[in-house]
Amino acid sequence: MARENRVKHIMAHIEEYDVVKEDDQLCEAIRILRENHEKIESGVKGKFHKTLLVANAAGRIVGKLSTFDLVRGLVPESEKKADESKPYYRTVSSRSAEVAEEVGEIQERFQWLNVSFLDLVKQEAQKLVKDVMSPAKALLKEDDTINKAIYLMFRDDTRQPLVTREGEIVGVVNLMDILPELLRIAGDECFWQDMDSVPS
Repeated sequence: MARENRVKHIMAHIEEYDVVKEDDQLCEAIRILRENHEKIESGVKGKFHKTLLVANAAGRIVGKLSTFDLVRGLVPESEKKADESKPYYRTVSSRSAEVAEEVGEIQERFQWLNVSFLDLVKQEAQKLVKDVMSPAKALLKEDDTINKAIYLMFRDDTRQPLVTREGEIVGVVNLMDILPELLRIAGDECFWQDMDSVPS
């Protein structure tokens, strides 16, 4: 029977990842990702991940900065943290001054949609990594099953769960780590269909 691999057999080891500090500006993370992208485009051999790990001043991993986090970080804080309690879409007030003020506030909040992408990046890349990253969630142990990894990824909407050994983060699992294992098990055809038809 085929070997039953565990998380430790498929995970990407933490040493493969570039690390930024939580107090670095986002532009530092962009610089690293740009260098990695250029290496990939040039055919340089190696593993260049699109996710960066984030460390605190003591060197402990406290978060991850994925492509999704990075692009989400370009949304200005004034838009992400808008006052949702304010009834922007209530019945239009009969007082025109109040309506004009609300329209002006909405236009100000969304004015970033009309600036160039260059200007948006220059402005938002000054944010700190810790304000954009996803906090580290060490959900898996290296001896956990792949089934558990899949379950936690979708239960907790965690795209790249971290893996621990004796409390220390040692790796990362993502969907592209699981795919080769899936293909290895399946082989050239869905062999279990034949197994189901064999009389017991």
